[in-house]
Amino acid sequence: MKRLRLTIALSASVALLTGYVLKDRLLPAAVSQMSEPSDTLSATEKLAAARKLAWDASVLVRRPPHAVEVWQQAKVKWRQAIRLLEAIPSNAPVAVEATQQLQTYQANYTAISRRLDSEQAARTSLGAAQTLAWQAAVTGQNPPHSLKVWQRAHEKWQEAIDLLQSIPSTTAVAAQSRKKLTTYRASQAAIARRMETEAKALTTLRQFADVATRLNRLPTQALAGQTVEQVGIEYREYADLVQTLEGSLAQLAREPGAKNHRVYADLSEAVKDYQFALNLWKSYLAFKQENDRWLYDDLFNEQVPVSLTDRSTLLGKYRVKTYSNGKKVSLRFSIWEIWDHASDQVNRARQNVMSLS
Repeated sequence: MKRLRLTIALSASVALLTGYVLKDRLLPAAVSQMSEPSDTLSATEKLAAARKLAWDASVLVRRPPHAVEVWQQAKVKWRQAIRLLEAIPSNAPVAVEATQQLQTYQANYTAISRRLDSEQAARTSLGAAQTLAWQAAVTGQNPPHSLKVWQRAHEKWQEAIDLLQSIPSTTAVAAQSRKKLTTYRASQAAIARRMETEAKALTTLRQFADVATRLNRLPTQALAGQTVEQVGIEYREYADLVQTLEGSLAQLAREPGAKNHRVYADLSEAVKDYQFALNLWKSYLAFKQENDRWLYDDLFNEQVPVSLTDRSTLLGKYRVKTYSNGKKVSLRFSIWEIWDHASDQVNRARQNVMSLS
């Protein structure tokens, strides 16, 4: 029998297959379709049939990657070829040759099985990643959301990304996975920006809440004589507090989408309130300096002419009580009313955040 060596590259992990051209005669018609070794075949025919199946299996998986179904077909053919060789009696004339081929076929069968397992795992990972991506997208739908919700969406995107990154580049779904990986990373980055904005908003809200709480305690302390200043705090210290809040709000505004955040509008109004109180106080100090002799008497020391400020805002928005036939207002009582209004704004922002939990 004339022999011709055929070298077929199955993959990087598959051993080279050495096969042989069949004799110049046709195999029985049932050989190419057989699922179990046939007792009607001779040992020589079984060897030839096994070689034919090995050849078909090798051709089937040329130029990988391939889908799971292709590797499954190749695996079946290798298994059929192995069974044919195993069915050849040890005393048959071709027994030695069959034993040599059996070792090669078994190695190829093992390699094909590994490729099949890898392809199946890759397909499973892709499917799981797509499910996680869908869950992440649904989680982030219809904002606004709390920070915890954005964190859950971010974690699901990360799980999906991890699965895609675990898919070997040699698999049939690798190209699809790479495309999805780009999309998933972009979606996760958008969620990360949302998280940064949400975290910054919460930090800013806590800062405003702390200031509001502190200022709201001052009237009681001042009326009880527990503070040196009539207002309860020194002007310079209060001005620094307002400047700090302005800076924090400005930093929040630079975050993506921050101006549309549920707390931003209320905190902006609170800052305006604190600024109005500061301007009122500043106007009083300037007026006092210009009229120091007239204001020397304590009877007028803490009263501000309404004409020095925005009368409609002072009386309409803050509903401050007036004195001297509506011409003056008390500095400290006016500031305290304004602080109370600002505190309401901060509380409203806090309630908006709590409603998302």
